[in-house]
Amino acid sequence: MSIAREVLTRMGATAANADAYLDPLNAAMAAHGIDSALRIAHFLAQVMHESGSLKTTVENMRYSAERLQAVFPRYFPTAAEAAAYANQPERIGSRVYAGRMGNGPESSGDGYRYRGRGLIQLTGKANYRAFSAWIGDDVVAQPELVATRYAAQSAVYFWDKSALNALADLDDLNSITRRINGGLNGFAHRRELLEKAKRALAELAGRTAAELPSGPALKPTHRVLPLSLNLRSAPRVADNTRMATLNQGSQVEVLGAAPEAGWVRLRALVNGALREGFVAERYLEPLPRSRVRAAPPVLLAAAAPAVPPAHLQQNRSDITRARDGGRAYPLGETGRPTRGGRTTEALAAAVSAIVDYLDVANPAHRRYLAGGGNTYCNIYATDFAYLCGVYLPRVWWTDPALRRLHAGETVPVAYGQTVRELNANSLFDWLEDHGSAFGWVPEVDLTTLQAAANAGEVCVIVGQRTELNRPGHITVVVPEQDGASARRNAGGQVLHPVESQAGTRNVLRAAAASAWWLNARFRAHAFWRHP
Repeated sequence: MSIAREVLTRMGATAANADAYLDPLNAAMAAHGIDSALRIAHFLAQVMHESGSLKTTVENMRYSAERLQAVFPRYFPTAAEAAAYANQPERIGSRVYAGRMGNGPESSGDGYRYRGRGLIQLTGKANYRAFSAWIGDDVVAQPELVATRYAAQSAVYFWDKSALNALADLDDLNSITRRINGGLNGFAHRRELLEKAKRALAELAGRTAAELPSGPALKPTHRVLPLSLNLRSAPRVADNTRMATLNQGSQVEVLGAAPEAGWVRLRALVNGALREGFVAERYLEPLPRSRVRAAPPVLLAAAAPAVPPAHLQQNRSDITRARDGGRAYPLGETGRPTRGGRTTEALAAAVSAIVDYLDVANPAHRRYLAGGGNTYCNIYATDFAYLCGVYLPRVWWTDPALRRLHAGETVPVAYGQTVRELNANSLFDWLEDHGSAFGWVPEVDLTTLQAAANAGEVCVIVGQRTELNRPGHITVVVPEQDGASARRNAGGQVLHPVESQAGTRNVLRAAAASAWWLNARFRAHAFWRHP
């Protein structure tokens, strides 16, 4: 699979730069397995970010004193040290890259000589030496070749040696960014570029992004024994390692032993998306050998046949935020805002305006006010999605109505007959069963989810209770703004996103003190976003 010039221009490259790099990129990608839609999209997102849309192939080491302290505080801890190096690229590069990545001390000049070059900024003498062996030319003696003759090839080399195809197959932007950047710098922009790449590849192929072919399929080797099993990001039991819940009987592909005894690394389908993680081996049962050989690979879930959305009467002016009742109907008061805009900034501003308009914590908005033992997280989440132009059902078709719709019948919306109300527990199931058909995309990473919200996407966290007769919970993840920021660890990973919710306590926007979805009251949880 190769790319067209338009993919690069849609992602922000000038026509001249797209023409200059199109053939080298296609040749190098094809030669090294960057050949599926997901692999290409992720590779291009990183390339376009690191190269400034194919404009820059040499790292700019010119920094003011203020920027030196902001970007390299470890190497310039005092204003005086920063001032002594300010706007001297060679001295700066020699210092910040000295004594690492195969470079000699600052006095050797290696740090500047082997600064970042190429479309993914190959950096350090050791990497230049390894690339020389890979490409068959001495770029240690001629480092400038990395920025000119081998700009595309050096990017593919770094991608290949870092085994990033495997992460691209999992659509794991977070891990890819960490391997390239060492952290999460520029994560939101990388994610924006990834979405542009996916859309461009899809539209030029005459498909939707969800229909594009992805990487290798799941090849089941084991199944889950307990009623539910936590898939974890590391081989240890802790709240912050819990990624998703695998149900009893789920088929998984064991990839090998984990560093921790008794654990294995595996691949599984989570809400229709391939994910990798760790589980304790004792909770898995090998599939019969004959079944392993005979069973075809499990492919990513395809979108369900088209079923129309279900709404009770829309645009009823008496269905308002202040009314205590009529909650099965969509919000209908006049003057309600909608989501719109051509840029991510405009979309995020529109989403924030909708949050402010719904004003869920306002006691005058009785539609969302808990009372009589009832809470209304689902009402708030569906109202929010409705104003954003995204379908999240307040009512949904009954099973008999769905069978009639699948048979091609036209079915009227009739409360209690053809449609029923959905609570948060039911919304968890609906998103899993029907979400992809209505444009919802599953996520397992909170950093990506918050970045999506910051870009104006509609994002939710939904938890299903262990006791299904007790209420589940659903919250909206909303754009960060002054006074409302996500809680992150030292590496920039989002631990608690900015949420807006109705419930026992209504919150306009805030990062929670704990991850409520990991509470033992919930048997499963999921993160979803809608572009």
